[in-house]
Formats: sequence, structure tokens, C-alpha cells
Amino acid sequence: MKNIFFFFLFFLYSCQTNNVIISSKPVNIKRKIISFEENKEVSILIADNNDIIEVFKENISTNCKKIKLGKSYSLKIIPVSDLIQHGIESPNEYILNDSTIIKYNHYYTLEKNQNICIIK
Repeated sequence: MKNIFFFFLFFLYSCQTNNVIISSKPVNIKRKIISFEENKEVSILIADNNDIIEVFKENISTNCKKIKLGKSYSLKIIPVSDLIQHGIESPNEYILNDSTIIKYNHYYTLEKNQNICIIK
């Protein structure tokens, strides 16, 4: 009888799931942008500490946010690399296209879609 009781407790314990809430609330960060890559869908801003900020392009607007390389900007972002579950090994590499792979420290996405223009 004791064995059945322990089996029942073990069964109940193993069937329960933990509710884990992962926050993806936007936060403000300040980064110095040193490099820029893009394809048809996204622009990638590369910061001096090897963080990357993914910016999805707007399809309808011709306006763009002007970025000067080497200057610091305050950006409202969502931390993507922090949403990856712990315990899963994944390389810190962003694959932009077949020939461009970007290694990063932290991976963020800009809260709002917008077009980026690099000025000199």
C-alpha cells in the first residue's frame, strides 16, 4: 500500500507543469553603432560591444531613421537572446543570408519596424 501511495505522489508530481512567464517587454538601451548590414527584410545594427539590433523594415514608408556610424543612440528594444531557454546550447550567430553570418554578444530587436539610412 505504501508503494502505491508513493507511486501516486510521484505520478501527480511528474504530471504538473510549471508556469514560466518570460517577459518580452521593451526596454531602453544605449549603444554605439559601429557597423550595419541588411537584406530585403531586415537591417542589422552592430554595436561596439558586439551586440546586434535587428530592425524589421517598413514596407509602406519612404522615411528612414538616420544613423551615423560611430555615434551612440538610445533605442527601445526587445531582448531576443534573453528569451532563449537556459540549458539549450545554441551558437551566438545571426544568419543574415547565405554569405553573411554575424557573431553577437546579445541579440535585440527594435520595438518598431522602420527603415534605416546610414549617413556619412
